[in-house]
Amino acid sequence: MAATDDVRLRFDHVSIAVKSIDRAYEFFSKYFPIKLRGAKSLDEQVSGSFYWQDFHLGGFVVELIEDPPGKPGFVSKFIERHGEGMHHLSIETDGLDQLVANLKAGGVRVVDEQKYDSGSATAFISPRSAFGALIQFWHTPNWEEKHPKPAPDGLAYFDHVSLAVKDIAAAYKFFTSYFPGTKISHEIHTSNSEGNFDLGHLEVAGFKLEFIQSPAHKPDNDFVGKFIARYGEGMHHVSIDLKDFDATRERLKRDGIRVVDEKRNWRGERQYFISPQSAFGVLIQIWDGLQ
Repeated sequence: MAATDDVRLRFDHVSIAVKSIDRAYEFFSKYFPIKLRGAKSLDEQVSGSFYWQDFHLGGFVVELIEDPPGKPGFVSKFIERHGEGMHHLSIETDGLDQLVANLKAGGVRVVDEQKYDSGSATAFISPRSAFGALIQFWHTPNWEEKHPKPAPDGLAYFDHVSLAVKDIAAAYKFFTSYFPGTKISHEIHTSNSEGNFDLGHLEVAGFKLEFIQSPAHKPDNDFVGKFIARYGEGMHHVSIDLKDFDATRERLKRDGIRVVDEKRNWRGERQYFISPQSAFGVLIQIWDGLQ
């Protein structure tokens, strides 16, 4: 495989497939301190046309995607199969050709390659090769003109996206092999004294990815195993530190939004989850981490 040490990466956004961008944006703007990045726009790619809109949340970007009305496409097909929820992760790079060549040389399935007159280009790693996660690379020709991730506003911090996998060690090997600059920020360990799941963290393209798996002593009989049995490996939840922790929880409950698993996590931090039933298929972990 060709060396990719000189290729630069930076995480851009997590994308959520929804039936209605307007309704999803209303939800996020009501309960989180977000800032609109781009107006709702129509895009054309190899996979077909779709609408998208994105916003800043806690130092990172969230994108919402939907199919045009009356024109079912790849977003609708995804929702029919999986329901609304996280669709892909997007990473900017200044060396797409080199990255793709390296991936293909290693037998990684690359799909939906497309080049644009502007000099931009895109390619996706198939979920079949990336532990259930669809990963987009977006080639940025004028790298220095693009701004890196926005600074957190002190009201929220987008901490990580969590992937449920069968083998964290294998996931570590994949990302450290093909994603230049990836670092192990936390070795694989058991979550707490109860040993109800194992986890580890990687810093990929300047963003934290968490990997969770069933504990070795009771495989497939925990929430991770049940998730994989139902949906397959893939993106499990997002985690956000929120300054307005208590007041937001009360607003959610008052409005009939389903809040679950209110407790302290294995580090002693308070947390709760917004059920995917109430959050367009996304399980959202809220931490009390910005006091």
